[in-house]
Amino acid sequence: MSCKNQVNSFLPVCRSEIEAVGRDEPDIILVTGDAYVDHPAFGAALIGRWLAHHGFCVAILAQPDWRSVEPFRALGRPRLFWGITSGCIDSRLNNYASLGHRRRQDVYSPGGRTDLRPDKPLLTYAARAREAFGDVPIVLGGLEASLRRLVHYDYIEDRLKRSVLIDAKADVLVHGMGERATLEVARRLAAGRSVDAMSDISGLAYRVVRDVKPPTDAVVLPDREALQAEPERFMEAQLAYQRQARPTGRPVVQDQCPGRVVVNPPAEPLSQDELDRLYSLPFTRNAHPMYDRLGGIAALAPVRFSITTHRGCFGGCSFCAIYFHQGKQIASRSEDGILAEAAQIVHHCDFKGTIADIGGPTANMYGMACPDAGVCRRESCLYPEPCVKLPADHGRMLGLLERVLNWQQGQPRKIRSAIASGIRHDLALQSGDYMQLLAGHFVGGHLKVAPEHYCPHVLNLMRKPGFEVFEEFEARFAEASCRAGKQQYLVPYFISAHPGCSNEDALQLTEYLLSRHWRPRQVQDFVPAPLALSTAMYVSGRSPQGKRIVVPKGRADKRLQFALLHYWDVRHGRQIENYLTAQGRGKLLAQIRRVRQSAQRKR
Repeated sequence: MSCKNQVNSFLPVCRSEIEAVGRDEPDIILVTGDAYVDHPAFGAALIGRWLAHHGFCVAILAQPDWRSVEPFRALGRPRLFWGITSGCIDSRLNNYASLGHRRRQDVYSPGGRTDLRPDKPLLTYAARAREAFGDVPIVLGGLEASLRRLVHYDYIEDRLKRSVLIDAKADVLVHGMGERATLEVARRLAAGRSVDAMSDISGLAYRVVRDVKPPTDAVVLPDREALQAEPERFMEAQLAYQRQARPTGRPVVQDQCPGRVVVNPPAEPLSQDELDRLYSLPFTRNAHPMYDRLGGIAALAPVRFSITTHRGCFGGCSFCAIYFHQGKQIASRSEDGILAEAAQIVHHCDFKGTIADIGGPTANMYGMACPDAGVCRRESCLYPEPCVKLPADHGRMLGLLERVLNWQQGQPRKIRSAIASGIRHDLALQSGDYMQLLAGHFVGGHLKVAPEHYCPHVLNLMRKPGFEVFEEFEARFAEASCRAGKQQYLVPYFISAHPGCSNEDALQLTEYLLSRHWRPRQVQDFVPAPLALSTAMYVSGRSPQGKRIVVPKGRADKRLQFALLHYWDVRHGRQIENYLTAQGRGKLLAQIRRVRQSAQRKR
């Protein structure tokens, strides 16, 4: 791989670069709210390379100035369509913290600037694209569009919103991992077909307009007005859609009031050969040279020298929307394809010797393909009990890791690889060999694990295993590390203020943390992200079984639960003291005071 950050190694970003590839106009312009980073972890680059690989001229319009239409005319008229994405993550999560505060840094923008994307990129970019060339179809895609395909809850505005397809006045929306659907849209438009003739494409959502009609077998979801009038029905809508959110499911239709959308079932995952081809495309793993003097793109650093081994997750955690974006089917790359990418990485001029991560949404699900995954209606293969058909064999994973180790030993320089993307600890317990390989060779002293909470009923709502399973994993990991002659530690992740978690539940977790002398720093205040099952609990106030649950919504309760899990931090001292005093928990308060005093003396 060339060490020079040459402009001609990237997809075109200006008219002269389009002309340099022998074209007067691009076929497709991809508009993104992120800076242009040519890395497979960045969606615009991934889709752009895939379309270019199939013969289309693709230009990238990254973080255009939305205050004027001129940047949207600068590249010329796209011959086929505009592809619009807000970026790698939902723009609300990117711009705001859980309590609605503006973030001080945008890691997907040069130098961390926070003024380079509009507040609602999909809507704003679509409006400007329509203004620039009104007759060119607009295709929405990326994570935000994918998860906002139906009526959804917006935690910043604290209300239910229409499908972003309606609000953006776009033509179609690609949901899930978009390679198949986007390529099919491009091919049909190139063949002269109308954008209205797309209603049979899997992984696509479309508006019911003109002569377009919803399928006769579509499942009708409660409409926006009904959900606004009766928020408890939001759980009903969530579960009805979940039952169809698989490649063999039925289309769903939902009135947006006004407007109507149809969401087709997800596309089939890419095959092993297709994934290998996709990840072998000539990504530079660099930010575009136009950012060289602007402070770089912080989001690139942690993933730059990482390798994606597979897609999908069958864990089905309530607070996670991977089920609706990547699906639960595990689509794995070949060992040869993964090692070929590793061989490319070591020749990158900035590579220092460590492949930061070899994994996926859940690293130890590589190679676990269930033949019934495409038709099974079960959202989680692990909850409430592991499915009897679950292919929990770590054989392919072990084979891959063994080959990685052998490959490293054959390199002329010292190479190290890590598994940093997180593992499913209950799954890992099913293979002692995997535990030993993991602890012995792929952990750099600390391993991220997510028990999430301590209380059984909260863990049930999260669809996570009981805490005793985490404790068993902790013991087994310690044993494996000891056998490897290493002193290594787990970094536990917790969620505060999850639906169903009372202040007393948070206090029980705090007492456990105190008993273990743990001072967790990896605590996430629950954010009701679109399309997650936990968000349906948050909006409806009900569990998936229809039972009423406590939902911490006010700032006071959310801040308190977050503070309790940071009991050792003096910044939360007054809030914790007031609460514990009111609860008559003087003994516990005295313990916490001693911990704080000890921490201050050590400073």
